Amino acid sequence: MITHYGLFWSERDVYWGKQKSGGGALLGREKTPLNRRGAPSATERKAENDYGDFVGLYCLYGDGELLYVGETGLGSNRTLFSRLKKHRKGPLAGRWDCFSWFGRKSSGGKCEIVDALAQLEATAIAIVNPGFNKQSGTFKNAEQVFQVPHEKAEGNLETKIVRLTGLVEKLQKNLAGKPAKRKKKKPGQRRA
Repeated sequence: MITHYGLFWSERDVYWGKQKSGGGALLGREKTPLNRRGAPSATERKAENDYGDFVGLYCLYGDGELLYVGETGLGSNRTLFSRLKKHRKGPLAGRWDCFSWFGRKSSGGKCEIVDALAQLEATAIAIVNPGFNKQSGTFKNAEQVFQVPHEKAEGNLETKIVRLTGLVEKLQKNLAGKPAKRKKKKPGQRRA
C-alpha cells in the first residue's frame, strides 16, 4: 500500500515550475537525511529521486497545525505533485508551509490486509501525533524519504545564506588564482 513516505517537507524547498510550462519536482533521498539545512552538495544530489508522480495521502500544515488531509490517485490521473501545486492557489494558498506524504508509484501491487492496517495506523499517528501513543506505528516495507531542496526552489533564509556563501567562496577562489592586473604604463610616465 505505502512504499515511501516523507514527513514535514518544506513547501519553499520545492521547485513548483513555471506557471505556464509546468515542470517542477518533489526531490528526496531515501534513508539518509542531509542533517542540515541549505543546498545539497553535488554528491548528495546524485542520490535524489523525484517523488512527484506518486499517489496516496498527503497532509498540509501551517505554523505546525494540521490544516488539510487529501488523497491523490483515486479515480483520477492526478499525482502528488499536481495536487500539492493546486493547493498553492484557492482557499489554502499561502496558509500552508509544509506537508507530509504517504504513497507509492501509481502502478502499485497488492498488499496484505494486516500490513495495510499497520500502515494506516502509522499514517494516522504520523499525521496527528497524538500524545498517548508510545509507538510511531509500522510502515512495513516502506522507505522514509528525506527532502532535498531543489536548486531552483525559493528556499528558506538558511538555504539562501548557504547558497550565497558558496558563491562568495567560489568567487574568492577564482580571484585568488588569477594574477593581479597591472596598469599599462603610458609613455613618459614613471612607476610609483
